[in-house]
Amino acid sequence: MNTTLEVAIFLSMNGRAKEAIDFYKKHLNAEELLLVTYEDMAKRDSSLQLTEENKHYITHSVLKIGKTKIMLAEDTMDPREKYTVGNNTSWCIQSADLEEIEHFYRSLTSDDRVGIIVPLSSNVFSRAYGIIEDPFGVQIQLMYDERLG
Repeated sequence: MNTTLEVAIFLSMNGRAKEAIDFYKKHLNAEELLLVTYEDMAKRDSSLQLTEENKHYITHSVLKIGKTKIMLAEDTMDPREKYTVGNNTSWCIQSADLEEIEHFYRSLTSDDRVGIIVPLSSNVFSRAYGIIEDPFGVQIQLMYDERLG
């Protein structure tokens, strides 16, 4: 196993990500490591539908609380789902080893009980990113992140 491997908790906040980030910073001394808004993403991806209402929404953020990283965004992993407490949490497995992420994806998706929400592919923030749902209803994001190396 590669030494860059991390598993982080990912919280979907139903439009309250900024409020949650401020709360965790105030009460848990969380350190903000990354914050990307829809407006930031639209600069990289012209297909993103930017509006006055959503431009300040958070598409991705990373907080560090002690030694643990927590990721927060506005939306759930599967946009077809209505937000409810329970589908607002996922794992995010990330590594600076691209082969490791590809191996995990192939291994997970070889089980016919695993659903593919987003196939592993390149996008504006990662050379390899995908989302699956395991047989137990846990949504797992897999992401190559060279910054971990």
